[in-house]
Amino acid sequence: MKHLIIVRGGGELGSGIAHCLHRAGFRVLILEQKKPTATRRKVTFSDAMYRGESEVERVSCHRAKSLEEAQKRLKKGEIMMIADPEAKCVAELKPDVLIDAIVAHKSHGKEKGLAEHTIALGPGFCAGRDVDVVVETGRGHNLGRLIYEGYSSKDIDHGNGTVGENPNIEHLVFAPADGRVEMMRTISLMVKKGEVIGHLHVKEGESVDIKATIDGVLRGAIYDGSKVAAGQKIADIHPTMGQEECYTISDKARCIGGSVLEAVMAWESKKPKHRFFGH
Repeated sequence: MKHLIIVRGGGELGSGIAHCLHRAGFRVLILEQKKPTATRRKVTFSDAMYRGESEVERVSCHRAKSLEEAQKRLKKGEIMMIADPEAKCVAELKPDVLIDAIVAHKSHGKEKGLAEHTIALGPGFCAGRDVDVVVETGRGHNLGRLIYEGYSSKDIDHGNGTVGENPNIEHLVFAPADGRVEMMRTISLMVKKGEVIGHLHVKEGESVDIKATIDGVLRGAIYDGSKVAAGQKIADIHPTMGQEECYTISDKARCIGGSVLEAVMAWESKKPKHRFFGH
């Protein structure tokens, strides 16, 4: 399929990329797991896996039940999502560009060669070996920088979910044990430190309180009813963010989306024929 870009991962960064590429006129297919675990769900397309459709800043993404349905609707200009965490459909669809936006901190060892141009976010990928381009995801001066040779910087170690190991993650809420999450507060509500924002059902008839770690806006929470492992991120609280900002793409995701668009256009401009624009 012409003009097709496949994005692996429909989380916050993957959604920012998909949104940017769609607005620029590309056909975008997102590959997700059956039950995504993104917390910033008001600005991610991954919720389409649960609800059939998800909207971010007036752009909608639809879940397809089959690859055939996805292809048909992609031709109509819709952003589509399918359950394919192993990216098995890539060999069949032969996209122009494949973007790994999972930020899994390790290469899957098979990205380069699956598409004419391959891009990956964050550490774990070597530009020029694993993929053609790596995008810096660490906040700071180099955020969004395109790397054509070598690795990006390492992200700050988030430890194993114990806030005391890293004071920079006090805003994150981690699962205290294995279990099923029942959220009692919705995204964009103000919460206080120590306030019970949900329950973790660890076994039949037994649950553990999930408490806010700081005062602020609940800007993200995992999908209600999700099964999680001990130490897994389940919520995100921001101390200064306004409630309306929970519904708009973050500066980081917007920056990275623009960088990926630049990488795609830079690659396309070097081709003898500009397929995307019909020259």
